[in-house]
Amino acid sequence: MHEELLQTISSLGHMSLEKFYSAFDAIQLRRNQDKDVDLHEIRRRSIRFLDALGHCEFDFDKRRVFACPPVLVRLPSSGLPQAVLAGARTDLIMKKLKEFEKCNSGDVFLRIIPQIGLDYLLPSAIIVEALSFEHLQNLSQYSKIASCLDQPASWSLVNFSCGLEDIFETLSFETRDDRNWEDNKETFSYENLRFSKYESRKDPIKLVSYINRINQQRFHLFWDNNRAAEVDRDWGRYILLSKFGRRALLYDKHRHILAVPSSVPLPRLLSRAAALCSGIAPEHAYLSGRSNQGLPEGQSMDVYRSISPPIAQIIAMKLSQELINYKIVANDNGVIA
Repeated sequence: MHEELLQTISSLGHMSLEKFYSAFDAIQLRRNQDKDVDLHEIRRRSIRFLDALGHCEFDFDKRRVFACPPVLVRLPSSGLPQAVLAGARTDLIMKKLKEFEKCNSGDVFLRIIPQIGLDYLLPSAIIVEALSFEHLQNLSQYSKIASCLDQPASWSLVNFSCGLEDIFETLSFETRDDRNWEDNKETFSYENLRFSKYESRKDPIKLVSYINRINQQRFHLFWDNNRAAEVDRDWGRYILLSKFGRRALLYDKHRHILAVPSSVPLPRLLSRAAALCSGIAPEHAYLSGRSNQGLPEGQSMDVYRSISPPIAQIIAMKLSQELINYKIVANDNGVIA
């Protein structure tokens, strides 16, 4: 059933955001009839991961969801050439992949890996390993799907993404009064790494989330004293962390694992670059103790695997962050040691 959501989007090609919400909630309710789940939070994270894995594009301004064209995307593996199937998925595509594997037994290997956290309704990762890139190209042609095999997509994405300084330079600050929307605004804490209606301290530099009382749309303003500029939520959080010298990214260079606070997720292209290092969505875990930089104990983390040191360093550089060297060992309870 975890394949059902992507297949539904793929069959239609695109749908309204409201229809996506309805389909998602209906599937979740069937799967969790006896469980009390936070549908809003699960749906929010599912949207992030469907985008990060390259399956869907979400246009929140036009309130549309689009299935990305199916494509074989090269993974940055050190062994045999590997690719992951991203984008739309149909029964015909899967049939073609399995047919090609059978006809090229011993040269092409198809692995179907269930994603961790099935509540997110993410489809299994389809990883193809082959003796040569020519086999992967032939598979692409046989299946009539596109391929991106010249270089790992993660490298292209991480280098193509803007950096935090680029984003900040595009902000248009103007003098304004803060909106008196106490019931409809939250301030982000760079200490607790979360938005809250309670503003613990009156910093002149702050990130505030508002809900427009007329159309109920959320927007964010980055404040510097009495001047403010509208900013993307994801980039805004990292701009604030940078302003206060707050480090938030844990990295295990020996295990090639990057842990990112769930409440400070990677911006879109960087998240996709990280996810397409393995083709697997990040695992959900919690810090069991305080890191050497004082991240909150019990902090919820998104754990990306197969992140090589060069890619981890570029991600950090793009966010004006310095990686926190950390031994990451996730146990069966999803807790990072």
